Amino acid sequence: MKSIFFSIVGFLLFTGTSAIAQRTPRSAYDTPSSSGTTETPVKKAATKKVETSTKKAATPKKGVGESGNQNQPDLPVDVVENSSDGGLYGTSKKPLRKDNILEDANMDSTATPLDYTPIYSMDAAYRVRVWRTIDARTQQNARYFFNKAIEGDDNARLINIILKAIKEDSVQAFSSEDDRFTTPISFEQALAGFGGGTDTSARYDMDGNIVGYQVRSRAVPPDSIYKFRLKEEWLFNKRDGKTYVRILGIAPVISYTTSDGYTMDNSEHAVFWLYYPDLRKALVRQNIVNPLNMGGYVTWEEVFENRLFESRILKSSLDAENGFNSTPLSADQADAIQKQLNNLNARNWTK
Repeated sequence: MKSIFFSIVGFLLFTGTSAIAQRTPRSAYDTPSSSGTTETPVKKAATKKVETSTKKAATPKKGVGESGNQNQPDLPVDVVENSSDGGLYGTSKKPLRKDNILEDANMDSTATPLDYTPIYSMDAAYRVRVWRTIDARTQQNARYFFNKAIEGDDNARLINIILKAIKEDSVQAFSSEDDRFTTPISFEQALAGFGGGTDTSARYDMDGNIVGYQVRSRAVPPDSIYKFRLKEEWLFNKRDGKTYVRILGIAPVISYTTSDGYTMDNSEHAVFWLYYPDLRKALVRQNIVNPLNMGGYVTWEEVFENRLFESRILKSSLDAENGFNSTPLSADQADAIQKQLNNLNARNWTK
């Protein structure tokens, strides 16, 4: 009887252990068994799945919503806002401690520009329209239009100030289809003019399967915007015998580039235009270090109003009478026009 009893108990234990083993789920990290017909199809299916997902990951995608992803239309798409610090309108992370040794701020948030002296048409003896380009990379301009801002000091760059004024100070931007401020555009349209665009990348799980997509803005380095175009008017006023120079418009300038990064020749163009008198309020409230006095500051408005920059004339309303019929003017032609502007008051007596 004892032998029969122990035989029955042993049979029950063996049967229970086998049942438990069959019910226990296998981990993805378990070593697959080399024997048994039960695990063979599971192994092949898993291998096929990984190979398929690897093949999909290696295939370049054309972008969300395009034909390249029609085989996975139901995957989630996450649009990542402000995915990077800095950039044309990015803001660097604010320090949690004061990141300078000054006891006060170096800007006046309540400053307002001085009113211009009124000039009337009956007193305007001569008026000349001038378009000129400022290149921040020259030695003279680099002192003010410094290309590389101090880390975390993005608000001192001219392009950052311009874009901030459009978005936060309601300064109206105008399309570059002309320079007469005829077509208003939004902040998003102004920003898109720099050609940043977006990048779409796939998100993967631990097994290499695509589980969704992320759309991120492609950052445009602010230091890559180093040219600006001015539209201005030179006028000799008979009432007080002075020559006045008034800036009418300002525009950031870029060149067209191909997809492989090649810059196209003779493709410089204005991204958008701002009416300069609208921008003066933002410029007068932003100080930069005065390169002629390291202990002091100068406002961006002073840089423009006091002509603390070097530039080259692109074209002018004096071109025709000088026989210049090409744009942009050559260096010699631009110098000739500038000399005539500097002696504008003499035209009242010589003609």
